[in-house]
Amino acid sequence: MKRLTLLAVFLLLCLHSVPGASTAANLPDIFGLEVGNTWLYQSVGDDRPFTVLDRVVHTMPHASTTLHVMERRENGVRIETQWLERKPGQVRLWGGTSDLGGTTYTMQFSEGLVQLWYPMHEGESKSTATILTIKELAGHVFMASMAVDVVGKKRVSFPSGVVTGYKIRYQTRVWGHGMDETATFIQWWVPYLGYVKYEDQQTVDKLVSFSIGGGNITQDADSGTLIAAIANPITAEYGKTNHGQGAGTMSMASQEDQ
Repeated sequence: MKRLTLLAVFLLLCLHSVPGASTAANLPDIFGLEVGNTWLYQSVGDDRPFTVLDRVVHTMPHASTTLHVMERRENGVRIETQWLERKPGQVRLWGGTSDLGGTTYTMQFSEGLVQLWYPMHEGESKSTATILTIKELAGHVFMASMAVDVVGKKRVSFPSGVVTGYKIRYQTRVWGHGMDETATFIQWWVPYLGYVKYEDQQTVDKLVSFSIGGGNITQDADSGTLIAAIANPITAEYGKTNHGQGAGTMSMASQEDQ
């Protein structure tokens, strides 16, 4: 079984009740929200291995803010977009689209759900709730929430060094129309780099390559300095090199739980 993407989780929980239906100026963005950033994952599920590609494709206006559109593809096929707001110290999810059964569903939240924040500390938790509407399910309004718990730390090894990331548990909930459903999954996140691992009951995804800094960061020229920035994100200085969009990637060597 392929992984349940974040927007698909909210969508599937709703469908159950509807019959027939950066801190320093020169650093890359600490949350990875720069157009052109990409992350490639190798996934192993119940049926067969597959690849997942996340890419920040563009920005779009929303009310008084700007949203970054994150596109997700499995084996080259688009399955989801997420609409993400980059606020000072945090990222909020405002909705997106999910392709399911040949139909594209468009979901929108009345308030953004907190997805990430920084600084982050082990033991911290944040929970937000919102009203969820789905364009293709006219007349059905749901409540939705997301609880985010920092449950541990993780060492991530690269050829040029080892950095510490965070093990985060996400619990999504949708209720209304006589139903109340939840789903839970785990992700490991490293500041500036992004998510390096995903796990639920059926699927495990591991990061195999990425291109960040808007596609300007290459492994040969930048990996050592980038690892230093990740290891000490408050004080490190990092100068981007202008090698052109998508010029290079960096590979993760191994992952170890602390």
